[in-house]
Amino acid sequence: MDLRKLHIFTTVARCASFSQAAEQLHMAQPAVSIAVRKLEEELGLHLLDRSGRRVQTTSEGLELLQRAEFILAEVAELQHSLGERRDLLRGELSVSCPSMLATYFLPQLLGDFLAEHPGLSANVIQRGTTDIRQQLLRGEMEIGVISGDADISDNALHCVPLLEQPILLCMHSEHPWAQRREIQVAELQDSPMVVYESGYFIRDQLDRLCDAASVQPEYRMQSNFLPLLVSMVRQGIGTTIGLAILAEQEPGIVGVPLAGDAHLRMALAKRRGATISRVNQAFLDWLGGQLRSGPN
Repeated sequence: MDLRKLHIFTTVARCASFSQAAEQLHMAQPAVSIAVRKLEEELGLHLLDRSGRRVQTTSEGLELLQRAEFILAEVAELQHSLGERRDLLRGELSVSCPSMLATYFLPQLLGDFLAEHPGLSANVIQRGTTDIRQQLLRGEMEIGVISGDADISDNALHCVPLLEQPILLCMHSEHPWAQRREIQVAELQDSPMVVYESGYFIRDQLDRLCDAASVQPEYRMQSNFLPLLVSMVRQGIGTTIGLAILAEQEPGIVGVPLAGDAHLRMALAKRRGATISRVNQAFLDWLGGQLRSGPN
């Protein structure tokens, strides 16, 4: 039994006429007759009395009509409800994010979200967290990843915490420091490094640590292009500063904690009280639910 045959049968029963039902259904009358006959054969019941001028339902047909109308109404309501959800999540998700999280953390989350909502596309914009926070506060973007305890507790922003990880000095696995348990910030004096440009969360943390220890590393290269930094580290040009997710996912690179147990917190934020697109708000809500339920 399929829904199409039920729909044709209920239309014939309500119209008490094959020809009128065919007109309503935009079908040829023989096709309507065949569909009803196949339904009767499938059930082993006579559903319609065709002997008079008007088609009449038998007692079995009347019982089926009542149940079929209920089933078809439920199906229509379900289709409407699902259609509203699909319509809600059509369009483009737009999120600004620093490249380290965009590379190592967001892909799984974005992939899961987009897989649930095939009507969506995503636009991930690479920016430093300082720039992201300022643009959020000015209303120039809707959602973005920010860093730091002060930002996350800022009453001007509504935040969904993403992760908290130790800040590591990342190096080639053959580097002399690769087997160390920790590295003192003072040891970075004149040490060759390849680092992000100023304005990126991880570079700002490095600058604060070095300023506090009156240390000046030898910056061999500065770039916001993460694959280039990783390649330079692999070639032994210098170390870099990074989160544990970088060392965990990049073969041949080792991460060693800096002394002082330095950590960094990251969150996805929007300006508090701001009305944002339904797609971006849906992602923010979905992400909060995913992280509350634990890792996938």
